[in-house]
Amino acid sequence: MPTKTQTNRETIEFADDPADLLDGYRRFRAGRYREQSDLYRRLRNEQSPSTMVLACADSRADPSMIFDAAPGELFVVRNVAALVPPFDESPGFHGVSAAVEFAVTMLKVKHILVMGHGGCGGVAASLSAAQDRPVGRFIAPWVELTAAARARVLADPALTTDDHRREALEHGAVGQSIENLMTFPFVRDAVGAAALTLSGAWFSIGKGELHWRDPATGAFSLIEA
Repeated sequence: MPTKTQTNRETIEFADDPADLLDGYRRFRAGRYREQSDLYRRLRNEQSPSTMVLACADSRADPSMIFDAAPGELFVVRNVAALVPPFDESPGFHGVSAAVEFAVTMLKVKHILVMGHGGCGGVAASLSAAQDRPVGRFIAPWVELTAAARARVLADPALTTDDHRREALEHGAVGQSIENLMTFPFVRDAVGAAALTLSGAWFSIGKGELHWRDPATGAFSLIEA
C-alpha cells in the first residue's frame, strides 16, 4: 500500500512499490494523457523546448509542476543540489555537461534556468563536508562544486545560524552553477551572440514561493504569485 502522509488539507499517498507506480501510470493514461493525447502524438518524433532547467533531484521541487509546464516545454536535468560542473575535457562520465551540450548545440534552447530550493540536502552535505563530517562516497566530491560559494558563506559574519548559512549557500550554489555554465565555449558563444540567456531561481518548498536571481547583484527577490 502507498505510504500516507497527513497534511492540513489532504492525505497524500506516496508510491512506495512498483504496483503504486503502475497505478499512477493508469491514472495518467485515464486523465492527463487522454486530455493531451494530441500533443503527445505531435511530440512522438521530436522535441523543441526553448528552455532548459537545471534543478535538484529533490522529490519536492519538480520544475514541470512549479512552472505548470506542458509535455515538451522544458528540457529538465536534475541532480544533487542542481549543480553544474565547470567545462572539463578530461576522460570520464560527464552527464550534466552532455545534457548542456545537447540542449545548447542541438536543441538550440534560448534560456537556461538554474533552480535551487529550500532545505536542500546537497547543500547541507556541502556544509557538513566543510566540518569534516562524512556525507557519502560519491556525494562528497560532487558537493565540492560549491566550494567557492561555500567559502564566501562561511566567511560572512552576518550569517549567524545554520539555517541562514544553508539558505545563503543554496543561493550561492545557483550563482556558482551559472558561473560554471559560462566556462563552456558553446554556452559562452551563444550568450555572446544573444541567442541564449542564463537565469537563476530559488524555490521555497514550504511556502510554494519562487525567488528570482538578479544577474547583476546575485540577490534573490520574491516573484509575486
